[in-house]
Amino acid sequence: MDTFFFKFSIMSWVTLCAISQSTYFAASSSGRLDRILNCIEISDESATFIWKVAVIYTSIAWVMFLVSNVLTFNAMFFTGDYMDIILAPITTHIILPDLLVTRVAVFLSSVYCTAAWVFPQVTSFMLATIFTHQYKMLSKTLTNSDECRLSDSDIETFRRRHQEISMSISKADDFLMFHNAGAFCCQLFTSILHLYDIIFFRNTYGPFVLVMRKFWMFGMFFGLTLTTGGGIMVNHRVSTSGRCLMSLT
Repeated sequence: MDTFFFKFSIMSWVTLCAISQSTYFAASSSGRLDRILNCIEISDESATFIWKVAVIYTSIAWVMFLVSNVLTFNAMFFTGDYMDIILAPITTHIILPDLLVTRVAVFLSSVYCTAAWVFPQVTSFMLATIFTHQYKMLSKTLTNSDECRLSDSDIETFRRRHQEISMSISKADDFLMFHNAGAFCCQLFTSILHLYDIIFFRNTYGPFVLVMRKFWMFGMFFGLTLTTGGGIMVNHRVSTSGRCLMSLT
């Protein structure tokens, strides 16, 4: 039964990697992502904030990437045949005297899949952070101007800025909706499988494998939090800035 859950968790994770990689490959190759980033207007203050956030997000992404690969490497080569289940059909229909070459090939594939899982998630959350910060700065400007007498041209400028940010989000959502939907569904499903497996089958493997499975579950929950948190942040700021803009009219 533990093998059954492990197979489904790997299939769900690989499906998520394929969706994320395909989404960002299409967005990058078509130039849509570049056009969205080029249309973003930020001040010097916002640029400093975004740069700091980008450094933090990138550091966390690389830590997750490296730790995941280190755990996978040790599980692949130093836990006996525990990870040989993902070598199929080599271990099921083809019998080889030495699985070293196969394990190396599968490990390199897992490195690629880990990158396709981690970095698109962080990129999506970074975009959500940028849009949220733009709305936050716009709301701050509107709040500071609330008690001042604004001309119709100033109100129109604020409205146009709000519309530009909303259009950028709409364009980003056109290609990110597949990634976000896949990330939410696959990571939720995989998290449940890992949690169920750790609770009921933790005695079927050693301490190192248990640590690895817990890290995988943490990674799925963390990615799920990024996906849902990004959407919540943007929606909250959209409504907040919209209310501030309506109060001026």
